[in-house]
Parts: sequence; structure tokens; C-alpha cells
Amino acid sequence: MKPEKNVKISKKKFNLKKMEIKIKNALNQVEKYKTMIENTIIYSNKYKSMDIVNSNELHICLTTSEKIFSDLLLIKNKMLSTKNINDSILNSIQEIAGEISNLFRLFGTKNIHDLLEISFGSAYIKNDIRSDNTLIPIFNIILDKFHPINYKVLDWKKSNDNISKKNLHKNRIVEDFMIVDKATTLECFDLARTSNNFLTKIYGIKIAFQNKEQKKTLIVSGILDETIIGCLDSVFVNKKIDKIKNNIPKVLDFNMNSFLTFIDSLTLKELLVYSCDEIQQKYIGCLSQIKLIKQKTISQVVKEFVANELYNQRKILIQLLTKQNEPEFQYLAYLLYDLLSCENNGTIDTFEQTLLFDSLPWNIKKYFRVAMKTTIKYTNNLSNFDTNKIPIEQQICLLKASDSVKEKAMTKLKEVKAKSEDSGSKARSYLEGLLKIPFGIFKNEPILQFIKNNNTTFIDLLHLIKNNDYTIKDKYTNHEILHYTNDISKNVLKKHFDTNKINILSYLTSQKKDTLISHVLTINILLKKYKIKKITHSGRKKKYIIDKIKEIFKNTNNAFIQELFNMFSQQCKIININNIKNKISQIQQTNTKLKTNIEKINRVLDDSVYGHKEAKRQIQRIIGQWITGQHDGYCFGFEGPPGIGKTSLARKGLAHCLEDENGTGRPFAFIALGGSSNGSTLSGHNYTYVGSTWGRIVDIIIEKKCLNPIIFIDELDKVSKTEQGKEIIGILTHLVDTTQNESFEDKYFSGIEINLSKVLFVFSYNDASLIDKILLDRIHRIKFNHLSIIDKLEIVHKFILPEIIEKLNIKDTVQIDDNIINFIINTYTYESGVRKLKQILFEIYSEINLQLIHSNTFELPVVLTEENIKFNYLKERTEVIYKKIHEQPKIGVMNGLWANALGMGGIIPIECSFFPTPTFLDLKLTGMQGDVMKESMNVAKTLAWSLSGKEAQKKLLKNFKETKIQGVHIHCPEGATPKDGPSAGAAITTAIFSLINKKKINNHIGMTGEITLQGDITAIGGLELKILGGIRAGITSFIYPEKNEKDLQKFIKKKNHQKTIKNIKFFPVKHISEVFEIIFI
Repeated sequence: MKPEKNVKISKKKFNLKKMEIKIKNALNQVEKYKTMIENTIIYSNKYKSMDIVNSNELHICLTTSEKIFSDLLLIKNKMLSTKNINDSILNSIQEIAGEISNLFRLFGTKNIHDLLEISFGSAYIKNDIRSDNTLIPIFNIILDKFHPINYKVLDWKKSNDNISKKNLHKNRIVEDFMIVDKATTLECFDLARTSNNFLTKIYGIKIAFQNKEQKKTLIVSGILDETIIGCLDSVFVNKKIDKIKNNIPKVLDFNMNSFLTFIDSLTLKELLVYSCDEIQQKYIGCLSQIKLIKQKTISQVVKEFVANELYNQRKILIQLLTKQNEPEFQYLAYLLYDLLSCENNGTIDTFEQTLLFDSLPWNIKKYFRVAMKTTIKYTNNLSNFDTNKIPIEQQICLLKASDSVKEKAMTKLKEVKAKSEDSGSKARSYLEGLLKIPFGIFKNEPILQFIKNNNTTFIDLLHLIKNNDYTIKDKYTNHEILHYTNDISKNVLKKHFDTNKINILSYLTSQKKDTLISHVLTINILLKKYKIKKITHSGRKKKYIIDKIKEIFKNTNNAFIQELFNMFSQQCKIININNIKNKISQIQQTNTKLKTNIEKINRVLDDSVYGHKEAKRQIQRIIGQWITGQHDGYCFGFEGPPGIGKTSLARKGLAHCLEDENGTGRPFAFIALGGSSNGSTLSGHNYTYVGSTWGRIVDIIIEKKCLNPIIFIDELDKVSKTEQGKEIIGILTHLVDTTQNESFEDKYFSGIEINLSKVLFVFSYNDASLIDKILLDRIHRIKFNHLSIIDKLEIVHKFILPEIIEKLNIKDTVQIDDNIINFIINTYTYESGVRKLKQILFEIYSEINLQLIHSNTFELPVVLTEENIKFNYLKERTEVIYKKIHEQPKIGVMNGLWANALGMGGIIPIECSFFPTPTFLDLKLTGMQGDVMKESMNVAKTLAWSLSGKEAQKKLLKNFKETKIQGVHIHCPEGATPKDGPSAGAAITTAIFSLINKKKINNHIGMTGEITLQGDITAIGGLELKILGGIRAGITSFIYPEKNEKDLQKFIKKKNHQKTIKNIKFFPVKHISEVFEIIFI
């Protein structure tokens, strides 16, 4: 019987244990539900503060929560008091779970885990979500950052059972039935399209949960925490951002910095809801909106902004702030934000402003703060300081001008005060203008201070090292500074280092043993730091300790020794090597900055215009002078044919070579003199004239706020030839004369001397012969050479085509090769520059663009050929006809060569023939020949006759008597083109000699050279242009003055002409007799 009793006792114990587990589980469930209710109460109040639930809904939620909590307490107390659990209690708990589910459905809760557990059970989380590795990273974010505000459960349709889920387009409204049919688990959707609440629109999302077992879809709406993306250590977020960065949008005006700024502005919501492609589309849409805003007037933008709801206003501000590198958009963003303020003084942000600003992504907030600072700074710069707040007397006293200027200003001030508002307006205008003149103010860019700073630092360095080997003086060249600094670095530092070691050893040796040991203890601490064996001192003699210290000095690194120097700097004489090293480092860093800036200057000049190395070198020389020496002004003359880049080099190159701390170039002013005929344009009118004002020169220095701007004066050779034009030349002569321009006076400010000695004047002109010789003598002439075919091809590819393609937005649309560009240059242009070529290329590309707009049948890219250019794109243009040589050798017909100031050259046929006249060897000259050329023809006639043999002369005289055909008619086609100059003298002599002596001239030879009555051939100008023009006309041999040999060699060495002069012969000559040996057939 005993065993049976034991069995019953064990069974009873087992049932009690089972009951305890049931009660424990039920209590745990109750505690869990209590926590859920507590969280729901907290978050329902939070949702109320966010206007997601109203007061009535909050009341219902809290009342329901209170009731459920009370029921849970009753169940808990009942279980604890009875120590028993039955079906009634379990049913009650189940009913409460249903009530909690309903509470969550209406009012939400703290986190998604509680909601899923109540709705689908904990098994769903484990089996359907946690088991899928692709869902875990997203689910972890949702668990931590997502807070449900309500949910709904929808049943599947029968047809929905086994269909594969497809991605839904999130950039449109997504209905719930679409989510049930097509969404996947944890797929997120934007609440902004369906909610009216501002914060829900910003932070609100819907998440789908598909339950295959129950064939139901749970759609949970909720809000995400505002978080900084950069502080999220999430695999999902990092992968998504990397994928977006690699998925670069294919847009024409793509800017990587703008795209990265856009990515930085993305919120957690956008990363969860939208795919990479959809985010890319959002960026493209953002660019489109910014373009639209740019095209609208401020009033339009403001009206549309004010009319929008707050959410759309926020969207516009974010779009503008993504363009953080464009101050215009930053200013506009701040302006629009400021419109939300209802305060007149604008010092207190309204509720809407605060709400909007707080809702911005963290990075956008940072950009906005920068935008506010930039806008305030920009506004202050525009408005400057109201000088009216400073009394005029004080303004006059503060002028950095001489006392005589201040006295004149005070006189005008008395006049202003003595007269009425109307009658004193002229004196007031004078005084205001005078106070604006920046007396004593000169721009001094950092690059101009580098050598000066290095000089000061080097002198300080010499005082530190106290070495008599280096001469102390006020100024050193940069070369001296660098040379001496290297020497100090290599030799003096080592010497001081060794001296310091000797001083320390001397000090330690002179100490008593107990003092030495105390020092050794300190040294040992340092040795331990550097992991060096310590010095043993216990029971050791003083000599042993000193020897060990010496040994350490020999075998340890310099860092340890340097710390030792610092340690004993108070006890013994130690030279501070660190100070010396710092000074050397400072000099080297400054020199590195100088080199970097000079390289930048070279890049700026190269990017501004192609070629013209000599002109760029001259600019570098004057900047080099300013860097190393005095900052005196200068006067350049950019001389050359039109369209080759003179103005571009000044505007885009010279003006940007010197930049201040803000990256702003030296102030640059432009004066166009073409056709000017009034000196008052430059130097103003007399003060007494009605409507008088100061001139352009003073206007420039007032506008640029300094006395050393760059003033570019264009078309100097086009100044009117009238007396008034001569006045302008006189003004410019005094303006650029370094002995006079320290005291320039504007007529309006008579008696007020303005220092223009540091201004850099740059003149541009085509023909130096048209400029007054006195003025020209004061100008440093820089010659700009004409452009060769190779130069033009480079300019077309590097500058012209990129500019045209950007203007028309037709990238990869047209294909053009060098042969076609060559064809256009040779067939439709006749210029030394590229101005006409640019016009023609723009015409072709514009026509193609227009055709593509009208029709989409074109095959891209459009390939340009000679045929379609000739008969399609440029059919209305007349082809250039070049003068060619005559077909056969003839008597009295010679190929002269010409060149002009516009950079062009060619052949000029000189035709001679006898004509009837009663006067012996009378000259008839036709073909618009100038005075100089006519004189050359008279010299040529005399010389040709004298060089002809007596027999030939007798024969001709006899013939003349019989026929009376004894005059020489010289014609130079074309008749409508004016011709002048002495360089055709030798050619004319040859033509007349050929006529007199009946000798045929080789039609493939061209000649240039001035002639004397003795038959000497002297130097001429423009040889290069004449040769190139002659080759184009068919000349294969050139006769030129021997004195121009240097010019020829310079021409031949140019790489651009190597192919052009292949198989071309050149004959240098001194005398006309040498010509006759070469030229006749």
C-alpha cells in the first residue's frame, strides 16, 4: 500500500507546480498588458500635443485605458489571493486582449511589437519576420523608431492567395486595397498624401504586414521619430544611401555637390518609403522646381509660397536650401521663411515658423542657419553702413587725404549749410562724391604679402640664432631667404642641438652627487616614457652616472633629447630650438603657398584664352614685380588683330589673377573708347557747368573702393580724330605717365589730387600706327599674334563648341571633325581671329537644333560634311574667294606680298604695261595706291631704267619715238581696295625692269622688300603674314630682304607652320641684282 500512497503524493505536487506555472504566465501576461496600457496613455497624450488626436478622442482613450487597467488589477489580485486560475480568468484576460487590440486600432500605442503581439501573436513576429534575414534590418529600425497611431486589418480576396507581390509606385496615392493585393511585409507608404495633419505628413507612414496563415493584411499607420541619419548605425540605412549615391541621375545639368546635399537632406521616412529610383526622380523633380522658381519673378514666388499650405512651404524651402552653394537661393529661402512672421520687427518667430523650422531635417537646419548668416552678411554688404549717422565734419576729418583736400571739403560743407535744400544740392553732390573717393586705400592681396611676411619671419629667425655668419639687413630676396633657411636647417640647428647637450652635461657634471641623483630620478621618469633602460645610481660613483648620461645622449632619439632640453631649460643655458624650427617651418609653408598661388595664376591665364604665351608672360612679370618688390602701376598695350582674345585675356585672366581672402579678384573696370570724342567722359566737367559730374576715372575708383584697380581701355585706335579726340589722347597721356599720375585731377574736383600711380592700365588696339606717338611711347606694347589653323582648331574644341553646346543643350547631337572645321575656316572666313568662325558654327548648330525641334526623324548624331554645310546649313553664305597667282609666267606681271594690321596677308599682283603719252616714261597709277606706294613706284621706275642696259635703253627710245608708246601704266588690282606702304618697292622695280627688258617673271615667286635708288633691298614688316597669304595664293618661292632673316627663322621654328612651309623655298637678298638672277625665266 505504501507505494500507491507515494504515487498520489507525487501527482498532487505535479498539479500544484503546473498551476503555479499557469498563474505565473497569466500574471506575466497581465503585467505585459499593464505596461502596454501605460505606454498607450503616455503616447496618446503625445499624439494630442501633435494634434494627431483631438481632446474628445484623448478622453475616450484615457477612459478606456483606465477601465482596462482596473480590470487587469482585479484579475491580478484575484489570482494572487486565490492562488488559482480557471477558465473564467483566462477568458477575462482574453477579453482584455481584445479590448487592448481595439484601443490600439483607434488610438495607437508606443511601439509596433506590442501591436503585432496583440493583433497577430508573438509567433507571427518569430516565424514571419525574424526568420527572414532580409526583413530584420528594416524591422529593427521600425521597432526602435516607429510609433503606431492606428491600424486596420483587411481580409484577403480569394484571388489574392498565391499571387506574387509587386512594387507599388509610392509617388502617387496608394489605396488600402492596393496594399492588400500588392504590398509585401514591412513595405512602407507615405501618409502625406492622405493625412491633413502637418506633423503626420512629415513623419507619418503606413506599414503593411501580410499574414499568410490568417490570410489577412495588417495596415499600421504611425509616426517616425525625428532622427539624425548620420547617427543611425543601421545596415539598412547605410546600404540604401550607398545605393542612392551610386545611382547617379542622368540629367544634363547634373552637379555632384547638389546631389550629395540632396541625399544629406533625406529623412528616415523617405529612406523607408521610397526606392532608389523614386528618390532619384524626387531629385530630378527638385531640380525642375528650382528651375521654375528661377524663371519666376520674386512677386510670383512670394504669392505662390504664401498661398501654399505649411507642408508645401516646407517642401519649397528644402528644395531651395539644397542649393547651398548658390547665395541667390539661400537669400530667397530666408526671405520666404521670414514672410511667415506676423511680427513687424521680425524678432519673434511665429508658431508656424517654429513648427516649420523644427520639422526640417537636421542637415537642412544646418544649411538654413548658414543661409541666415550669409543672407544677413549679404544684406549688410549691400546696405553697407549708413554714413549719415557719422557727422560730415568727422567724415572729412577721417579722410586719408591731405589737409588741402579737407579744407576744400570744409568749404563746401559751409556752402551746403548756408544754402537752402534746393540751392545747395550741387555743393552737397560735390561733397558726397568727394567723401566717396577712397584716398589712401589700396588693395593688397595675400600673395603680395608672402615675401614681406617671409622677410619679417627670417629677420626674427636671425635674431633667434644669433649667428654672425649671416648679414643682418632690412630686406632679403626670396632666394636669399630660402638659401639661408636651408643652411640654418642643415647646419645651425645641429650646432645648437650639440651646444644644448654640452650645456646640460656641463651643468650635471658641476652638481654635487645628491643633486645629480635627484636629476637622474627625473631623467629616469623620462627614460621610462621612451622605454629606454634606466640609469642605476644606487651605490654608483658620480663619474659612472655622468658616463651613463653621456651614453644616453649618444644613443637615444632626438625627441627624448628635446624633452630633456625642456626639462633643464631653467637650470642651464638652453637655446630654444623649437622656436627656430617653427620659424623655418613658417617660412617654408609661406613659400609653398606662394608657389601654389603662382601656379594658380598660370592656370587662370591659360583657361582665359588659348595661346598668346608672350602676352601671358608679360602679365606674370608685372605680378612677379608686385610679389617681390614695389606695387607700382603699369601700362600695357594689347596690340593685335580683332577676335584673337585680347579682351578675354584681360577680363577672364588678368582680372582673376590676384584674389583676396574671400576669393574676389582685383577690381576690374572697362572703358570703351571706340568713337569717343569728348574728354569729359574721362576727366569730368567743370564744376560750374549745369548738370556737371565727375569723369569715368573717378567713377571707377569710387565704385571699386580702391586706388589700384585694373582699368581696361578698349579700342584705343578708334578714338575720334577730331580736336576733342585729341583731348582724350592728351588726358590718357598724362594718366599713364608715371611722373604725373600721382596727382591726377578730375575737372569736377579741381584742385583735388588723386594718386593713380598704382593703377594697372591696359589698352587694347588693332593698329598701332593710328595711335598718337607720344602716348604710344608710354605704353608697354604686347603683340598678340594672329591665330594659325592649328590654333583655331584648338580654340574651337576647347572653347567655342563647349560654349555653343551648353547654350543650345545639344550634347552628343552633332559630330564634326577637324577636316570640316578646316573647310569652314578656309571657305567661309577670312580673319586672323575666330570671331566670324564662332558666328558660323553657332549658325550651323542653331539650324540643326531648330530642325531637331521640328522633326524627330534625324539619326543622331548629325554628321557634318562639306556637302550638307555647303548646300544646307550655309547655303545663303557667300564663299570667300582668295586671290590666286596668274597661270603662266608673263612680262611685267609680278606677285607682290601684302599684310595689314588686322593680321591678314596675301598677294598683290603688280601689272605693268606701256601706254601712249607725249611724256617720256610717264607713270599712270591705278588701283587705289597710297602716297607712300606712289613714291616707291617713282623710285622703282628710275632704278629699273638705270639698271637696264644701254642697248635696251636705245632700242626702247627708238621705239618710243616711232610709236609714242612711252608711258608706263602700273595697275594693282583690286581697284576698290586701298593699298599703301613701301614694301612693294622691289617687286615694282622687278615688274618695270621685266617690261623694259622683255623678260618673263616666274609666276610662282612672290617678293617683298623696300627698295632704294642704289638698288638695296631693306627690311619690311609682317613677313609671316605675307608668307602665309602667299602660300594660300599658290606661291612656292619667296624672295625677302636679308635683314628679315631673323623674322623668317622665328616663323620657320613655329610648330604650327611645319606642314605649311613644306617644299617652300626662301631666298634672302640684299640687292635687286640678286633678285634678277632668281626671278626671270
